[in-house]
Amino acid sequence: MEIVGRRWNGLILQALHEGCTSFSEVSRYAAGLSDAMLSRRLRELESDELITRTVIDARPPSVQYQLTEAGASLAPILDQLTSWGERFATGGEVALDASDLGALTEEIR
Repeated sequence: MEIVGRRWNGLILQALHEGCTSFSEVSRYAAGLSDAMLSRRLRELESDELITRTVIDARPPSVQYQLTEAGASLAPILDQLTSWGERFATGGEVALDASDLGALTEEIR
């Protein structure tokens, strides 16, 4: 939970899941995230083996990021968390019933 719970990591993983592969694409997806923090989080996610970093030998050189199998396995959980947030955390009081919690818990297992 610590890895996904770090600020911005869920959004970065979601960006990669939705097809962003370059630093600039992820940066645009995660508006408000500084380049320094994005760079730090990408290094951490690579170290945690949730993403891979590939340097493309071209002129100019470029870097592409991709989810590993472990990172991709988090996609359904992140999708559910996003849906939950859209449904319940809309600025008002959060109302969660047992069926919502049960479905989310089952997905995490």
